[in-house]
Amino acid sequence: MITAQNIETLAAAILFAAIFFFSGKLRLPPRIRRHHRRVLSFASGISIAYVFVYLLPELATAKEVFLRTTEYLPLPFPELRVYLSAMIGFMFFYGLEHMVTYSRLTAGRKSLVEKTGGPIFVLHIGGFAAYAWLISYLMVDSIEEKPLPTALYAVAMGLHFFSIDHALRSEHASLYEKFGKNILAFAALAGWVVGIFTDISKPMVITLLGVITGAVIMNSMIMELPKEKEGKFLPFLLGGIFYTGLLILIG
Repeated sequence: MITAQNIETLAAAILFAAIFFFSGKLRLPPRIRRHHRRVLSFASGISIAYVFVYLLPELATAKEVFLRTTEYLPLPFPELRVYLSAMIGFMFFYGLEHMVTYSRLTAGRKSLVEKTGGPIFVLHIGGFAAYAWLISYLMVDSIEEKPLPTALYAVAMGLHFFSIDHALRSEHASLYEKFGKNILAFAALAGWVVGIFTDISKPMVITLLGVITGAVIMNSMIMELPKEKEGKFLPFLLGGIFYTGLLILIG
């Protein structure tokens, strides 16, 4: 059955896929290109606001739902499940970033970029494909009775994906343009399809929510705190204030 909510989430999933597929083809005016780093910082500020004002409070709700739905199951540390999942998401993407950085330093950037289908590229893109898939899936299958409006979710995650696309394109160059962007675009759409046509248990959804929360925190930090210290604090702050205000108004 096609509902208005399904159409909205499909539009958001198509937006996510389009960001990966088309952002490298955008020809921005020179004035905007000069402020590209500020745009990325603004996007990171929105992502961080989304995490701290919406996702972290949602984890508290998720914990209660998890305890209620698994009350009769002999699970270890059920009261910590959602927070341990968030830590796993955080650590996984930190490890992924560390792996890529270490490989670049030891093998040289040129060999990393030109190694078509090499394990570093496969693991890096594979990790972010799973990430894009999860974000689209959780947009459809939410534990909240009153989930975040799809448009606000799409803005936060779309800008987040814009920053990720920029970072991956800079890291893997032609490999990303040829293979990576297509994989991530497909993953974003696939997450929506799975969310619409399958029903994953609430405990598993809550676990995935925790993973995504930790991952968004880590990836926003990676995007905004590059080793070259190119982050722009004022746009980052403005992005956080702007999106926080929107979340408070709709709360």
